[in-house]
Amino acid sequence: MPGIIHYLTIEKVAMHGYGLGFADGKAVFVPFTMPGDCVNVNVRIEKKDVIFGTVAEYIDASDLSQQPECDAFGGDNACGGCDWLMAPYRTQVYWKTELIKQVFEPLKLQDRVKPCVPSPQPQHYRNKSFLPAGKSETDLYFGMYERYSHNVIPHKSCLLQPPVMDEILQQIVSFARTAQLDPYNETTQKGVLRHVGIRINKAQDEILLILVTKGSKFPFTKQFVQTLTTRFPQITGIIQNINRSVGNVILGDEDKLLYGSPCLNDLLGGVKYRLHYKSFYQVNSATAEKMYSHIKKSLKASDTVLDAFCGAGTIGLYVCGSVKAVHGVEEVPEAIADAEYNRQLNGFSNAEFHLGLVEEVLPALMRKHAFTAVVLDPPRKGVDTASLMAVASAQIPTVIYVSCNAMTLARDLKTLLQSGYQVEDITPFDMFPQTWHIETVARLSLPEENRV
Repeated sequence: MPGIIHYLTIEKVAMHGYGLGFADGKAVFVPFTMPGDCVNVNVRIEKKDVIFGTVAEYIDASDLSQQPECDAFGGDNACGGCDWLMAPYRTQVYWKTELIKQVFEPLKLQDRVKPCVPSPQPQHYRNKSFLPAGKSETDLYFGMYERYSHNVIPHKSCLLQPPVMDEILQQIVSFARTAQLDPYNETTQKGVLRHVGIRINKAQDEILLILVTKGSKFPFTKQFVQTLTTRFPQITGIIQNINRSVGNVILGDEDKLLYGSPCLNDLLGGVKYRLHYKSFYQVNSATAEKMYSHIKKSLKASDTVLDAFCGAGTIGLYVCGSVKAVHGVEEVPEAIADAEYNRQLNGFSNAEFHLGLVEEVLPALMRKHAFTAVVLDPPRKGVDTASLMAVASAQIPTVIYVSCNAMTLARDLKTLLQSGYQVEDITPFDMFPQTWHIETVARLSLPEENRV
């Protein structure tokens, strides 16, 4: 196979945001392309049956193609934040439904997949962003990593996050330029600024600013705080997080509170939430409300619910007023502290939260409570085997599995199917518009005849 493939027709979309075509009997995956595109492709990686490439030239564009509104999208040195800005939003939502059907076809569950629920806000939806710092020959900037690399692609505006985030970043750039703060260099391991994180609530009247630095020294701290809070009075907390490691993990274990509070207050579906800056929270608040309402409708007033991997209690507390009781389990201390605080804040007396690993806490809880429903909301790696088997052994009648990784969801559903459960429906939610990423909720039941 030569170094370039000429006149490749893209036939479908694939996971990870690729367009898929075929050449000489091999599948060819190309980012920033869509069905109907005809492209010349630079071969990047070639294996026995598959090729990964990049666009060398667009010969012809799909009839559905639209002009992206971002200068950093597609082509050489493209930002890796978006995959599908060239496609109309309704087309993106259709693609996501079809991708989820493909994932579950081997389990013969494709007919259980419902149409993807679109985001009420296709742009500027992110309530959290962590952006790495970079530096050109003349200036410091923030941006997103280029695909396949740690090269930071600069941008002054982003279609995924609220404009106020871009304004804050530009203010930080201006301050860093004056204070001569250099970005951290992964090669030399020198420099101060590694990342800037911004979290914002739904009303956009509270903002947390997180500065991730290589060491504890951060010059002109008072001036920095005064400059940012004067310009942006909605900033309610500024945290310096110190990451001394040489790896690519964003946050370190040390932090300093430079201003205000390390927590943010938000309101979803009438439920109040306080969130520590390290606590997990869905990045798209409007879609999260739709998803949580879907989960609530899947539960009964008589249910005693186990909320596994509960984080700050967002799902458990959202459904708390509609069920008999909720017991949440989470391993992150800050998140459990948020969950307990939020329980008291909302006056819920029928919820309890437990700190620990799900697989370790679960057996004791199941001996004390007759759970009739469990909500699983694990990280991307899915549910560990021990926890999954504990749920299956307890024969909890209803399982609701929330997943940001359809592949691990399919793997775990296979285990539950083998344990006697049946899948009622699988509903994708577009938590991440303009990207290929999909949040999926599967609802399972255990028929009476399959219970021991």
